[in-house]
Amino acid sequence: MTRGFKDKLGEGGYGKVYKGKLRSGPLVAIKMLGKPKGIENGQDFVSEVATIGRIHHTNVVQLIGFCVEGSKRALVYDFMPNGSLDRYISSTRDHIS
Repeated sequence: MTRGFKDKLGEGGYGKVYKGKLRSGPLVAIKMLGKPKGIENGQDFVSEVATIGRIHHTNVVQLIGFCVEGSKRALVYDFMPNGSLDRYISSTRDHIS
């Protein structure tokens, strides 16, 4: 599915995030989800993706799509060149006295 992504942007509780590029040109952030915990079928994942996909706000990164290949699952988001908000907040906190 990933064809060996090399540009890792980060890692969190739900999986690893990589930088990618769509065939049409735009850069994207691809979140490779870890193995589902408990019993989860494909329909549960699709329902969750549909819920995330309905969120549209200028301050929330947009979900572009998703991919399921066997047990591998990925979410594709708009790429934010300035990084994640939590990194920004953490670095700002260090400078506050």
